[in-house]
Amino acid sequence: MMKQLTGMTAAALLAISIPAISQSSGTRYITDELHVPMRSGKGNEFRILNSGLPSGTKLTLLEDAPDEGWSRVRTDGGQEGWVRRQYLVSEPVAEIKLKKAQADLAHFEQMEGNLGGAVRDLEAKNRNLQSELTSEKEKATQLEKDLKELKALSADTVALNTRHQKLLHQHELLKQKQMMAEAEIQRLSGSETQKWYMYGALSVALGAILAMIAPHLRPRRRRSEWAN
Repeated sequence: MMKQLTGMTAAALLAISIPAISQSSGTRYITDELHVPMRSGKGNEFRILNSGLPSGTKLTLLEDAPDEGWSRVRTDGGQEGWVRRQYLVSEPVAEIKLKKAQADLAHFEQMEGNLGGAVRDLEAKNRNLQSELTSEKEKATQLEKDLKELKALSADTVALNTRHQKLLHQHELLKQKQMMAEAEIQRLSGSETQKWYMYGALSVALGAILAMIAPHLRPRRRRSEWAN
């Protein structure tokens, strides 16, 4: 499949790289399988400046003489001269096109390989991100559960605190009642003691009075009895 794709790509690149021939183009190429001499003038009698411009050589067209069959050109190295125009074409020869297509194909294959590696890297990163997302979701679920438990504990704590405060209030009331009861008991105990003290004092006083009046209460003897 990859070989078919590569062949199709090369064919497409080759087809794209062959535009329509334009006679007005300023660039010419030496046609296939030739070594064309460059002369100093328009004719075979002129001195040869370059005995063999190889096929595919890129030339800049300086002057065209179609009636005479010659063209003045300049090489990329700056050499100027005349060559037979029949050996010039407006487009690169097939060999050059093929080399360009092969170079483009190699470039695209390299790009494809790089893209494949980039895609694999992105897929690996995506898997890592998915794993991290799953982990974060699990953490979020656990945190939500913990939060619910904390809220429940908080509600229980509030209820317990309220009950504790209520019990403390009741305890304080009971302490106050106890203190009041103890004070009342002490008061009552003091009253009873004072009462018994009073009873004792009254008894002593009554005894003393009785002792004082007791002699006067004895019955007197009759005089006749005294006389006898």
